[in-house]
Amino acid sequence: MISTLISYPIRVFLLLCFLSLVVFAQKVERISVGVDKHLYRVYITLTHPSWFKFIKDPKRDLLIIKVPNDKKFEREFYSVLIKGSKNLITLLVKNPKLDVYRAKAIKRYRTIVVLIPFKNTRNAPYKIVIDPGHGGKDSGAIYGGVKEKVVNYQIALKLYHLLKEDPRFKPYLTRWGDRYISLAGRQKFTAKVGADLFISIHANANPYNPNRRGVEFYVLSDKGIRLKIRDLVEHPEHAKAFFSETIAHNRYLTKEVAKTTLEITQDEGEEFARILQHLWCINLRNLIPCGGIYKRAFAVLKVPGVPAILVEVGYLSNPTDRKILLNPSDQWKIARTLYRAILEYFDLKPLKEGK
Repeated sequence: MISTLISYPIRVFLLLCFLSLVVFAQKVERISVGVDKHLYRVYITLTHPSWFKFIKDPKRDLLIIKVPNDKKFEREFYSVLIKGSKNLITLLVKNPKLDVYRAKAIKRYRTIVVLIPFKNTRNAPYKIVIDPGHGGKDSGAIYGGVKEKVVNYQIALKLYHLLKEDPRFKPYLTRWGDRYISLAGRQKFTAKVGADLFISIHANANPYNPNRRGVEFYVLSDKGIRLKIRDLVEHPEHAKAFFSETIAHNRYLTKEVAKTTLEITQDEGEEFARILQHLWCINLRNLIPCGGIYKRAFAVLKVPGVPAILVEVGYLSNPTDRKILLNPSDQWKIARTLYRAILEYFDLKPLKEGK
């Protein structure tokens, strides 16, 4: 027989080559979606029938499919962002009306069908976390007897009340009153409530240039993404604050999912920053000058999957900005501009009078 004429090492080599072709030729061939009043369906068709493992992480609105896949891709639909990497497909569910907790996946020959039901509740409000910077023993900048933590909280509280009056939103504050909350605590709180948007409110200072004025917007940097991924991979106990235990205890899953979700944090944060900057330049430029958008590795911006922005609403070290930031009427103007930016980001219209 031919097999007897082939040496054992060569047979092993040929077998490995064959297996390599089978495994590495596997890839996603097509992705499509379908929607009705009960279900959102994602169809992922592979080149060959295959095993898969379905993992849900409702806390982060994540669905993960472990499946042989050798093709990198990224597809975005209205409600779901789908990314493919080595042997992994992640679905980030962006529509808060979809119920990730009840999602399931079934196999139909070469196609994996992910079924995501709509929530039973009539209203599925967007969850907005407002973070008044500093607090308690951490006063922030102090100029002219004015403590930054006080200004931050006053503006944050006004934004909270504007959102509270709008049934399309469910606002949260990371701190109530003059309390100290650690940076890690703010991150964990934001992840726990499953926020759709995170806004940290601060006031700036420049001790070397008291003439410096204006608002500035900060979003997550590439360095911040790298540092957060490293922390989550090296410390599974930290990852558990953001991902399910199944993900947190698997270094590869943690790395891939963290990368995907932190890129969302960065990209969507930038989009919101551009909207807010535009509206600020229109509505508030005569009050507090319009400033730029910058990337930083600030801790509060590192919540995977949550679009995040830190706003320095003005300079306490500048007498003009300080006077404006202390004025309740001007604080309301700032809060309303933040509220309008949130509406535009979620593609919502202002409420009609009386609603």
